This record gives sequence, C-alpha cells and structure tokens, in this order.
Amino acid sequence: MALRALLVLSVLSQYLSNGLILPPEQKLKMGMGEQLKDECIDLAEDNDFRCIYAEEATKGHHVGKAIFNGMAEAGREQTKIFLPAYVNFGGELERLMGVINTNSDILGGVLACVEHWPEVPASCVELVWPDPPAGSFYEVEDSSVAESHVHDTEQYVDKTLSGLGLCPFTKSMRLSALGLENAGVQPGPVKIRHSALIGNLSKETAPAVAMAALYWGGVSDIIDRPEEEVATFLLVCPSIFNDFKTFFHACDNLIEKSNLLLSPPGVGRVWFHPEYKLADVGYQSGGHAPPLDEVNKLMDGYLTEHPGAEKPDAEGLARAHDKTQWTPHPTINLLRPRQLNIAKEVDIKEKRAKVYPRNVVRILEAEKKGELEGLMDVKN
Repeated sequence: MALRALLVLSVLSQYLSNGLILPPEQKLKMGMGEQLKDECIDLAEDNDFRCIYAEEATKGHHVGKAIFNGMAEAGREQTKIFLPAYVNFGGELERLMGVINTNSDILGGVLACVEHWPEVPASCVELVWPDPPAGSFYEVEDSSVAESHVHDTEQYVDKTLSGLGLCPFTKSMRLSALGLENAGVQPGPVKIRHSALIGNLSKETAPAVAMAALYWGGVSDIIDRPEEEVATFLLVCPSIFNDFKTFFHACDNLIEKSNLLLSPPGVGRVWFHPEYKLADVGYQSGGHAPPLDEVNKLMDGYLTEHPGAEKPDAEGLARAHDKTQWTPHPTINLLRPRQLNIAKEVDIKEKRAKVYPRNVVRILEAEKKGELEGLMDVKN
C-alpha cells in the first residue's frame, strides 16, 4: 500500500514538474510562462494555425485589442489567439464569439470559437475562414489620403466643434475635458487616428475588421494612458463606411455589442458621420444622437432663458440636430469613463438641458448667415 502511494506521488511529481496539470494562471505565477508559451505555439503549429500568444491581455479591453488586431493581421489565415492571463469569469469570451459569428458576413466570413484549459494549455480563441470571402476587402487609403482625412478632422475640431461651441468641454485640438479640473480630471489633447494608419493590416482584411481593430486599439489606449496624454479619441473609419447605413449598422451590431468585454461604465462612444440622419436609424441605441422628442422638450426651457432665440419648426429642428453629428468622414468618438462619471456630477443635467437646444439654435443661425457650409464641410 505504501509502495503504491509512493508511485502515485512520483507520477504526480513528474506531472507537476512538467506543468501538465497546472492551470495557466498557476504556471504564470510559478515562472513557467515560457513553457506555457511553447505549449501554445506547438499546439497551433501542429494544427497548421498561426499563433498569437497575448500574455499582456489581462483585462477585457486588452482582449478586444488582441482578438481584432489578430483578425486584421491574419487576413484569412487560420489563427489561434491564446489568452493565458485573462480570467473569463462571466463567459465574456463565449458571448463575444456569438457577436463575431453573428457579424460574420461583414467580418469576411470568419467563424470563431473558444476553448479553455484543460482542453488547451490556456484559453484560446480560434479564427477560421471556411468559405470564399464574404464581401470585399478593405482597400486601404493611400497614406496621403488618410493624412488629409486626419487634417479634415483636425479642422472640424477647431473650426466647428470649438468654433460653434458645440462641445462645452472642448476648446481646441490641444485642450479637451475642460471645466472638470475641480473634480480632479486633467485636460488633455484630442487625438485622431485613421484606420489606414494603424499598421499590420492584411490585404485580405474586411473593412469592418479594420474598424473593430481601430476601435479596440483606441479603447485600450484611452483606458491605459494618462489623461494628460489623451482626453478623447476621434477614430476615422474606412471610406467604405461613407454610406451611412453601412456605417451605423456596423457600429450598432458589431462595435456596440462587442463592448460586453468592458466592465461598467466602459467607455463613452458616439457615432459621427457626414450624412448622419437620426430618422434613418429608427431606434435609440448607444452612440447615437438623443431622440428628437427629448431635444424638443429641452428647447422650451432653453427659449424661456433665451427669449431672443427663435424656436425652430420640426423640419429645422431635425435637420440641425442631425448636423450636430456631422463630421467630414465616418468617425467614432471615444470618451474616458472617468470624465463621463464626473461630468454627470458636475452640473451635467443643466449642461445637457442647454447644450442640445443651444447647438440646434447655433447651427440654424449659422445656416442663415451662410457660415455653415464652410464650417461643416471642411473637407471641401
């Protein structure tokens, strides 16, 4: 009996020394990271998969960046993305696989699944493209075109967003998140990124994949970087999204739903577009402009405080409200969660009651003066 026990202990000791029965988090704690990485690489290569070992992905925003960057770099090459340091407590990875597979038609036909230890050395997202390409590939804009789009957006911030005073917290490209200093939020610059300039894109990348990679790269940076380095991001999306319905469907069905990876309150996000039209959306969802009936109700209070302002008719209200969401190119705006939380506490109800109707009035006044075209359509 004693001999049998010794044999069992001997076998167990060998397993432990080889790391065969330890979960990945224990291997990392015990300094066995290189062995774990080798196991993951061997598994991928033995099955003819490209391997991404994302040990740095410890939180949801890192996972989103690793998965969609990996998808963008892979093109259509079957890929395994290992996430040894991520704890999947709420089944977030399984739910994200559902989002990816539901949107497979705009993601180039990709199918995704996830496995966990002990079936694999560490949690592993598998990406495959079993069928011919679904949809077109991203025709990456020339660097000069992308840089001109960035310049257009800079002009929009300085001349329209700040020039018309549409955002009470933004003074210029250099100064945003103003007015929250007393609550501990430091002002910082507006940063602009373009999907064509994020690098490492495969020639067989779908436009929506590039958009998602752009988005999750921005989310990771705005969460991890100091406020003084970036107050807000404007992410300029691929030109194929110049069609407004294509743009907001991708935003609502892919980008918004992938935010399940983020712990509350997540990040603030707003969809902007040169042809934004709330009536085309037809529903209320995160990222969109507030409903017209809310702005109409706020307008009455605003006019009481500003008797010299003229109340717009229904058509003018809708048109001007849409134009508050206009940018030169399809764009996603990212806002820091801390800024959002503190802004809600710092007189935000009063600001909200004033900002939306005030912006409508300012846009209509600029229209009358013939100033709006030059401000709103800065790309021309």
